[in-house]
Amino acid sequence: MKNNLKKLNGHKFYLLLVLSLLIGGLSACQETEIADDGGNTDDPVVVDCSTEGTVAISSTAVIQNLQQAILAFRNSLSESLLETGSTCLDDERVYLWHNTPANNNRDGITYGDLSDAQLVLFKTLLQQFLSDAGYQKVDEITTLAEGFLSEINSGMWHPDYYSIDMFGDPETSGSWGFQIDGHHCAITFLVHGDQISMVPAFLGGEPTTETYNGTSFDIFADERDLALALYNTLSTDELAAAVSTGSLGLKVGPASQNGNPDPYRGDYDYSGFATGLKYSEMTSTAQANLIALMQEYVYNLETTFADEWWSDVFANIEDTYFVWIDNVTTPSATTQFYYRIYNPYLWVEYNMENPVGQGIETWNHAHTITRIPNNPTDDAFGGDYGIFAQIINNGGTRTLFEHYALADHHKLSEIQFDYTVEGIGHTHDLHAHTHVH
Repeated sequence: MKNNLKKLNGHKFYLLLVLSLLIGGLSACQETEIADDGGNTDDPVVVDCSTEGTVAISSTAVIQNLQQAILAFRNSLSESLLETGSTCLDDERVYLWHNTPANNNRDGITYGDLSDAQLVLFKTLLQQFLSDAGYQKVDEITTLAEGFLSEINSGMWHPDYYSIDMFGDPETSGSWGFQIDGHHCAITFLVHGDQISMVPAFLGGEPTTETYNGTSFDIFADERDLALALYNTLSTDELAAAVSTGSLGLKVGPASQNGNPDPYRGDYDYSGFATGLKYSEMTSTAQANLIALMQEYVYNLETTFADEWWSDVFANIEDTYFVWIDNVTTPSATTQFYYRIYNPYLWVEYNMENPVGQGIETWNHAHTITRIPNNPTDDAFGGDYGIFAQIINNGGTRTLFEHYALADHHKLSEIQFDYTVEGIGHTHDLHAHTHVH
């Protein structure tokens, strides 16, 4: 789905809980035990999320539809499941997403904890936040690709292992969210009044292209093919600016299961990534192809909210940079390559890499990260997680380079990245911090 370009006025839906939250601080969650009619104080803990800076419930119909969808899911859960799956918006659990296979170091409830009817309600909630194309990708990742892998090793990979965390109280507040977290699919959805976000979004697939239980899928067909179309239209001079040979070989091995939170929220400085081929220096054909590729990521979000996000991305389109890395003479759908897009309101990385599952082709494993870069010189606009990003500063994954460096669950990658991250090198102790659940 490709939408017409337009700049829209109005609320900035995607600003991630930042506008009114900048006024108020955040108080810690308070937990109190309540007794049942029999006086049993061992009943589940009731969490009082008295977080300052939250807003009233939106009167906008599309936002109210989101609220009704999450309430329908919450109301279907037992008291025990609701307790396990719920926490506050200022809780560290918001940042504890990762890509480690299997059900390790994750909070919340899992798909396997749910009845068929409850799982349908959760997937209905996902459909309210995502476009048709976005939901199809999530479903193919979590159902088809993960189902395929489960037949190789069900102890490591299985659709039942995806976890769900819910933040805040959508019944009484207009500030709330939830997260799906698991192998190749970790997305944080946040609502603050009329503002909607779905970043960070980590989507991957192994295999990306296959048939499982009679259903064929090609998860990242557009992300792959649109990128190749862009690459193939670049002139010699444009390629010279965009293509990097890289300088650091990545080592990836057994999965990290330390449960480190994402450290690069808040005022993380992206300015060092203003390299590569700049949009303003592209031909009109290349510009159109780059826009189509960027929209593929933005419009994973439901169209109403994606339009608002895209209006800010496009308002800054002249400051967009494109980088490409590969290890072949002629890149194709069956060779490994990496690309990066950096815009003040959109960060995208895509990487093909070596497979982990037995018998899967070298081009049939991909990872992507989509974010809104934080803008430390412009506090009004924030980025990933908005104001909540500034609460906790600990280990975790930000860029694809850091994802691979911090989680060594892949085989040795043949892709070389053209940037490094301060504090991360070949032998740096990446797991000095651990968070134990």
